[in-house]
Order: sequence, then C-alpha cells, then structure tokens
Amino acid sequence: MGSCIADLAPEVVAAVPQKIRLTRTVAEAFTNNRWPTDIQGGLSLIGQYEYFLLSDTIREIALSLEEDKHTWKFEASGIFSSRSAYQAFFNGSITFEPWRLIWKSWVPGKCKIFLWLAIRNRCWTADRLAKRGLDHPDNCVLCDQEDETAQHILTSCVFAREFWYRILAPLGFANSVPGQHDIIFAKWWKKASRRIPKEKRKGFNSVVVLGAWLLWKHRNAGVFEQSSPNISALVQQFDDEFHLWCLAGARGLRALGTGAVVS
Repeated sequence: MGSCIADLAPEVVAAVPQKIRLTRTVAEAFTNNRWPTDIQGGLSLIGQYEYFLLSDTIREIALSLEEDKHTWKFEASGIFSSRSAYQAFFNGSITFEPWRLIWKSWVPGKCKIFLWLAIRNRCWTADRLAKRGLDHPDNCVLCDQEDETAQHILTSCVFAREFWYRILAPLGFANSVPGQHDIIFAKWWKKASRRIPKEKRKGFNSVVVLGAWLLWKHRNAGVFEQSSPNISALVQQFDDEFHLWCLAGARGLRALGTGAVVS
C-alpha cells in the first residue's frame, strides 16, 4: 500500500478504542474479517467513505503463514550492510566525475582542494568577480588576450599551453599537452590520463596537479603583486617543486625521471 492505515483512514482509526489499537495484531484483525467490529460509535460521511476505501484496499491483501522477516533492499542478499547503507545516502546525488583523479593522486591536501574548486568553477577568477560587480582584471593576466576563467587559466590560455608543453614533453608526455580544442580542464585531464601507461599514470596525475597549482599561484602573483608572467621562472619553479615532492614520498613522480628540463 505504501502508507499506514492512520494516513489512509484517520476517522476510522479514531473510532477504534486506543486499547484495541495497541493490542490488536494484523492477523487477528484479518481473521474472519474481524476488524470492522473494533469500530465503536457512528462514522461521519467522511468516515464512511474512508471505511469503504479501506475495505476495498485490504480486500486485496493476503496474509502469509510464513514468519515475517526484514529484507534490506539495497543488497541482493537482502542482508543489511554498512557499506550499502552508506551508499544509499548518495542515491539521487550528482556524481563528481573527476573525484578519483583528484583525491587518489599523491599531492598535498591544499592542491586537491584547489583543483576541486577550480574544476567546479568556484575559484575567484575575473568571470565570477564580474558577476558580483567586484573589481577584476579585464583580461587573463597570463596571456592578456582572452577573458579570465578557471578553465582558461588551466587549459586554453596560450601561456598555460606553453607551460604544459615545457613540463610534459621532457617527461615523455608531449602527446598529452592540451590542444587547441581542449577548453575544459577536467575533460582534458581525463582524456590525457587514459592515454598514459598504467605504471606512469599516478605520476602523470601528480604532475598535472602540480602544474595546475603553480599556474594558479603564478596568476595570483600577477593579480596581487603585479608581477609579469615568466614562463622560464614558472618552469624552474615546477622543477624545484617536482624534486621536493619526490623527496616527500611521491613514488609516482620518481618513476617518471628527473623532472622538467629548464631551458
């Protein structure tokens, strides 16, 4: 039925003494159609309508002689598990597809949080500032050619593409550099990561996170410190951070080699 009797026929239930309601079992009420005899007093027109509606509804119900048992519908076995209960909390939720690339990569927590915000377009770039009537750069501070968005800074900016080439090519990932048609960072990352051999994929993902983090910091230096974009300085910074991350335990990075070649 999908609802309790009190919701279906409240006036009928109210006409049954509380003592009977608390002690009468379903089986007893159904035996020899006993339940109407529990109703005491007269019913209003609405109560009579509820009575006939209830009568028609329960007429289709057949009780089983088997003992009742609880079945957990989120498991094929019908047995409750904490795992399926936890997953049930997310039924109907929207999946954040790049979560595995972010949270499973060996990178500092602050970098993961930044990328989570950037992919969801929650960083305070010029486009978001403009929507709120706040001061913002007229163009991307890295290339001074296009409007600034999080996706542009990390993927489609010509400065960013040059940077990606300068750090990925020496590691053997020249074919994974963002192309002209790559404008969404998460889509490019997912596509590029799938092309990387499995034994190098973890290191590649760490490189992508590190590169994105440094691009964002370089952009912030231009906005808040009025420093000019410098691709060589940024590549050198990547090279330094690459080695520091290796020393900190990034095994995936160690498997890639010595890092970017500064030229």
